[in-house]
Amino acid sequence: MLGGAGASLQAEDMGAARQAMARAADYRASGDNRAARIELMNAIKAAPRLIEPRLAQARVFLTLFDADGAQGELERALELGADRVLVRAPMADALVQQGRVEDAIRWLGEGPVADADRGYAARTLGRAHLALGQFDEARAAFDRALQFAPDDSLLWTDIARFRTASGDQAGGLEAADHAVRLDAGNVRALQLRGELTRSQTGLAAALPWFERALAIDPNDVAVLGEYAATLGDMGRMRAMLKAARQIVALEPNNPRGYFLQAVLAARAGRHDLARTLIQKTGGALDRVPAAMQVEGVVEFELGNYRQAIDRFEKLADAQPHNRRAAELLARALYAEGEHEALLERFRAIANRAGASAYLLTLVGRSLEAMGERDAALEYLARAAVPDSAPLLRLDQDDEPWLLADAARAAPRDARAVIPYVRMLVARGDFVLASEFARPLAEANPGVPDAQMLQGDVLYASGNAAGALPYYERAARIRLAEPVVRRLSLVLRELGRVRESDALLESFVDMSPANTGGIRLLANAYIDRGDWPGAVAMLTALHAQLGSSQPMLLTDLALARLRAGDATMAAHDSRLAYRVQPASPLVAHVRGMALTEAADTPMLAVEMLEKARDLQPRNPWLRYHLAQAYAAAGKPGRAMAALRASLSLGAFPERSAAAAMLRNLQGRS
Repeated sequence: MLGGAGASLQAEDMGAARQAMARAADYRASGDNRAARIELMNAIKAAPRLIEPRLAQARVFLTLFDADGAQGELERALELGADRVLVRAPMADALVQQGRVEDAIRWLGEGPVADADRGYAARTLGRAHLALGQFDEARAAFDRALQFAPDDSLLWTDIARFRTASGDQAGGLEAADHAVRLDAGNVRALQLRGELTRSQTGLAAALPWFERALAIDPNDVAVLGEYAATLGDMGRMRAMLKAARQIVALEPNNPRGYFLQAVLAARAGRHDLARTLIQKTGGALDRVPAAMQVEGVVEFELGNYRQAIDRFEKLADAQPHNRRAAELLARALYAEGEHEALLERFRAIANRAGASAYLLTLVGRSLEAMGERDAALEYLARAAVPDSAPLLRLDQDDEPWLLADAARAAPRDARAVIPYVRMLVARGDFVLASEFARPLAEANPGVPDAQMLQGDVLYASGNAAGALPYYERAARIRLAEPVVRRLSLVLRELGRVRESDALLESFVDMSPANTGGIRLLANAYIDRGDWPGAVAMLTALHAQLGSSQPMLLTDLALARLRAGDATMAAHDSRLAYRVQPASPLVAHVRGMALTEAADTPMLAVEMLEKARDLQPRNPWLRYHLAQAYAAAGKPGRAMAALRASLSLGAFPERSAAAAMLRNLQGRS
């Protein structure tokens, strides 16, 4: 009797489990993995020793990026007697999602997988090798996966990521489009298409792809993260906050949801709140460069310079060519009084052509603090003069023969060829540089860096017209700041100024958070005398970069003067002078602004006399000094300054200076 009741209960449990599994299968087929997860939880509760729902649940967890949950179900399935052949592919996937890619490779190398999983396993192996930067091995794995599943949309999504990571932007876009064609409901493919569109044609163009993915699954956390980040970069903060909060509501422990909210808090100046939100990520984003930067900025603004140094050191080590990261670290070291450490790390960098004025200033100030005033003057003098280094700079520390051997051994590999060509360009050997750059561009038509390289060789040799088609090809593949900068420069040099301006305006519209693009457009507005436009762009740049950029503040002050706002011009020029008082241009514009403000005429004279002493043969400066003398009631000095100005040669306001001299002579 008892045995019969037990058997009946077991049957009822198995029946409930099978029904729940059937419902889960239907939900999975319709793309509702969250509902499928609940049904599989019901199946496991009804029959806890049944292996099938645990294996199915593991795959659902993987779809939802819950790698830990997937691993737990797979391990329990093994304890219940599941065949490792059935577990091997999803376990490897779980390990890849956790970042344990070497463990994943070992799992896949232990033995066979189920026949139905052979494409899946090869695809997972490709992702593991890609995470390790092993591109040849990744390519071989993806090629093998195609033999088993040539029409797998998820496989083509991973191939798109592989091609993009290896530099083939056009090939990545083509693969992503193919993945969408194979399965229009593939949320991962739509997400990737949005990411590629964002880098190719801008933020606004990417939104429809993310929205299309969210229309299929409104609760997909990965898509919500990309969507929120894009909204934030576009300045749509309320919409970003809504998406970030939705992420946290769906997954209370999701670090990206808290990080996105921290970014918003930091931008609003609420650094205490930003720090609290960062702490809620639980250290999950400690190796993510964007998170390192935000956390470092927050700690710096809170006065925790030691903690900021720690974050910025990690960022600079992870991205050694990131100029912004280097400047942030240098600023934090200076604020903490770590002058020896600053000089040890950045003095050699400051010795190179193209070092930023800000970094040169920090190195100079640290030398001053160490008592090395003569050495400090050298760096401060360089900081005071705008950098005139060419567009292309040598930034390779390897021996020339090593670079040459690497390029000859792999002539179609951009990673090997680009450093060697850069070195040849720096030496002026354009013929040999082109012998390596042109075949690379022809062999890699979808790689923007390869197209830009050949354009750089031609442009550096003086052939702007020859460089143009290579830059245009690179721009069609990926409209990023480096190619926009080159393309706009070449168009202007060829006399196609309107096209250059239209390109810059379009780029800023598509990527309003890109500081390089904003700066380029501001310069274009300055060149054509559109002062309100220049003020708008420079103000936006100032809002993003803060008051540590003296040339930016000086340009903003000059633009405000030309736009008729002397009061704000005086304010901005004062900020610039605080940062770089030794710059003749900073002192010059400061004096101009004070002259126009008219409330401190002698301070204006003092600033312009200082600038004159630093640049005695600048006729434009002498004219503005004459205006300051006149405003201060010193007509004799004004006339002397005007005569000196007119004797020094041509300048834009020469006729106005001559008229002013005649007027003063008529009064005397």
